[in-house]
Amino acid sequence: MKRAALILTLILTLTTAVSAAGAPPDAGYTDPFAWQKCHHKVDFNLKITAARNMRCRAARRVMRRYDGSIARRFDTPDGFHCKRVKGRAVSGIWRCSKKRKAFKFKFGD
Repeated sequence: MKRAALILTLILTLTTAVSAAGAPPDAGYTDPFAWQKCHHKVDFNLKITAARNMRCRAARRVMRRYDGSIARRFDTPDGFHCKRVKGRAVSGIWRCSKKRKAFKFKFGD
């Protein structure tokens, strides 16, 4: 009888360990391509709102280094290509990208 109880305990221990190790693949997984929200003001009328594959602070640094007008399309000194995705010339949302990195900002004059 003791041998049967020992075998049963061993089987239950192994099945518990296997089921714990076989957790679903999405448990604790974050999408590396997901946009993260940002609330970083660059200027009184320009605010970084989202970033992908980069930090919000890095996006703010890119826009602080840019010393030009916010046109429909423009390029930053860091190599980001920006274009307006929503709004008008005086206010809207722009998206800037460089390879896999990207960020969005709001501008209003």
